[in-house]
Amino acid sequence: MNKFFYPKLAITSMRKNKTMYFPYLIASALCIAIYYIMDSVRLMVIASGMEGRENVYHMLAQFNIVSGIVSLVILFYVNSFVIKRRKREFGLYAILGMEKRHISLMLCWEVLLLSLLSFAAGIACGILFSQLMFLLLLQILHIPAELTFILPVDSIGKTVVWFVIGFIILLIFDIISIWRTNAIQLLYSAKAGEREPKARWALALMGFLALGGGYYLALTAQTKADAITIFFPAVLLVAVGTYLLFISGSIVFLKLLKKNQRFYYKPSNFITVSGMLYRMKQNAVGLASICLLSTAVLVTLSSCLSLFCGGEDSIRLQFPREAMISCYLEEEEKQEQDADRFVTALEKQSEQYDVPMLNAVGLTTVNHSSHYQNGEFSTSGGGDSKTVYVSCYAQEDYNKIASTPLSLQPGQMTILSPSRERFPEEISINGTSYRTQTITDPEITEPGTDICFIFPTVDDLWELTNCIAAEFNDYRLVTYQYFFDVPEDVPHIEQFMESLWSNWNSEEDGAFCYSRTKSYEQNRFYQIYGSLFFIGIFFVTVFLTATVLIIYYKQVTEGYDDHDRFQIMQKVGLSDREVKRAIQKQILTVFFLPLVTAVIHVFAALPILSKILMSLGLLDPFVFILCTLATISVFAVFYFIVYQLTAKTYYRIVKAKE
Repeated sequence: MNKFFYPKLAITSMRKNKTMYFPYLIASALCIAIYYIMDSVRLMVIASGMEGRENVYHMLAQFNIVSGIVSLVILFYVNSFVIKRRKREFGLYAILGMEKRHISLMLCWEVLLLSLLSFAAGIACGILFSQLMFLLLLQILHIPAELTFILPVDSIGKTVVWFVIGFIILLIFDIISIWRTNAIQLLYSAKAGEREPKARWALALMGFLALGGGYYLALTAQTKADAITIFFPAVLLVAVGTYLLFISGSIVFLKLLKKNQRFYYKPSNFITVSGMLYRMKQNAVGLASICLLSTAVLVTLSSCLSLFCGGEDSIRLQFPREAMISCYLEEEEKQEQDADRFVTALEKQSEQYDVPMLNAVGLTTVNHSSHYQNGEFSTSGGGDSKTVYVSCYAQEDYNKIASTPLSLQPGQMTILSPSRERFPEEISINGTSYRTQTITDPEITEPGTDICFIFPTVDDLWELTNCIAAEFNDYRLVTYQYFFDVPEDVPHIEQFMESLWSNWNSEEDGAFCYSRTKSYEQNRFYQIYGSLFFIGIFFVTVFLTATVLIIYYKQVTEGYDDHDRFQIMQKVGLSDREVKRAIQKQILTVFFLPLVTAVIHVFAALPILSKILMSLGLLDPFVFILCTLATISVFAVFYFIVYQLTAKTYYRIVKAKE
């Protein structure tokens, strides 16, 4: 036999099955490119010497592991579609005299050719776009950079090794599946249908309860800590509920439609319902996967986008001036003396380092956790109250930094609500009643706090402090915050702030707490959330790739399965228009069900996601809502485009002549 027989046969088979193999090639090349780009960008970050490179490096490294695993899952999923369709061809080869070892050898050549083409295209695209992606990362991080060509050879080797292992695993799986079936099974495996599934009410009920339980956890999370704790259990319940409802609940629903004779016995409805019911178990798994992947795309992109867009507001509210230094105040009687001693020492240090402090302002604040329920705040808690983290200021301090000063009378107070939550006009704090007004666009807030209380006088502030001290055995968290600006041309401001930490943190009379600058926090913000946003872009790319591939192969395989049935329908008198209408109804029903369900999942998750994002620094939940709506709109347009393309492919296959 000619030594080039099997390579030629492999090339011919791949060419004849280009509908299956071309998207497979694009998907594998894209996965390889993404993996290479992320790994090369990770190495470029270290080589650049940029500030905070260790944090960015580790975040990119962790994502690269996840993307590599997800890429192999995508390839495995696509490969299963391709092999199922090819088994009929393999069975024909077997009947014509080819042994299974010959078919396996042909498969080896196919995988070899596919992997070589994928590596060539993927790594070439990776090399072409890796530097561009690195520049994009630097732009997101607000770091100036110039375009310089870098080729990390280590990334090429790592990418090749990882995906060679993946292709070998796929080849082993394909060969095992061939050897475990005989020629007749191979010939008819692609045609093998499933019996009409039974309506499993118990599984449908379990799916409904699991989905309801996940929604309940998401909607009833009271605090940010609760949201973080129950997020993954809620995700697991929703995932299980989605699969069970698509697998069993959809069948129950179709059975009910089938019993409705007025609906069922119409040509288009009959074809749609019977076709979906006949293979619903197989379809349902794919539909549930599409739904969960779509949900992951929407949640990932909207969360990363909202964190990146809303983080600047958090920094602005934390820093009325460029720099902030704070110290503890231990006793009410020594408050002014401690604050004066603190400011005197600070001014002395600034003269020593020649760093002028402009527009300086000092604020006394009390930070504590409180329990809120029905207009009542209490440090002791109890009942079904939710925990909120509160910062308290006196009116005279708040007016130092507010553009609109307050004028509070005894018995009045103001609540600053960064989350835009409104509170009753009269509330109680540890049994003391206050008439309140809520400001939803505050000019200051403490990091990690939910709301701020503005009291009429400093005495009110210390009264609350003493109450907290009595409740928690003299434990107090009262700080004096000193904000100031520095001229732009002053060098080494960060060294000055570090000297304050090192010099005062060890002094007994300094009672030093911490120091920060707005520029440092902005750099830190872009390092963390800019990296998350950059990673989110790649996460979305991977999820979209998986979603589109599942949709495409699902439509292609269904098109081949429906081809003979629609040919029979036409022969018994069904018009071409009726065939097309039935196809459109089936595709619309099957195609947009995952999208609608994914949007419902996202809206149900809004409360718990907003609390998690608030714990990460997003103060305004409306930013998250706007980003979510924008993401859903863009994704829906993208989804509709994919629908149009796959609907044409499906109809072309169904209408193809024998």
